[in-house]
Amino acid sequence: MEVNDFYWYSRQITDQLAPKISPKYRPIVLASGGAGAWDLAIPILVGALSKEDVVITTAEKDALRELMEFRREPLTYLEQIRTSD
Repeated sequence: MEVNDFYWYSRQITDQLAPKISPKYRPIVLASGGAGAWDLAIPILVGALSKEDVVITTAEKDALRELMEFRREPLTYLEQIRTSD
């Protein structure tokens, strides 16, 4: 993955998943992403999905995994996210 891909995929997955998290985290994720701080937005999104026990698809989780691995972020919270399929 290249940096431009990281930015593009980050925007796509954030647009898809941000509506599923609570207003407690959503503004932080959206503001970070809006400022281009995807290195902050994606881990916060993953943490919110995990803490709020939001169920996502396997494809969504795989996309998040790719982004987290690209940034070499810990996968602890990602691994706790449940999938629907």
